[in-house]
Amino acid sequence: MPIPDPRTRRLSPKAVTRTLALAGHAMMGVALGLAFALLTTRSDTYGIRPVLMALDPAGFRLTDFTVTCALAFGVVATLTGLALILGEEK
Repeated sequence: MPIPDPRTRRLSPKAVTRTLALAGHAMMGVALGLAFALLTTRSDTYGIRPVLMALDPAGFRLTDFTVTCALAFGVVATLTGLALILGEEK
């Protein structure tokens, strides 16, 4: 009986579906984070833009705030998606 090459192993359709679901959750989280950053930095109601503009130019900037929001929302949405996917199994 020949031993299959591990590099040519096929993924099950269930594994592919789970991976795509996790990627979808991650992209949704990043999109929500970017929307949150846009909303908070463009509106004077929240007072974030004046604070970011008052900081040291070499410090935390508007772009850094946007990237931080996108990554934070993306990580949390991915972990939530993972919990939902693992919860569906049981």
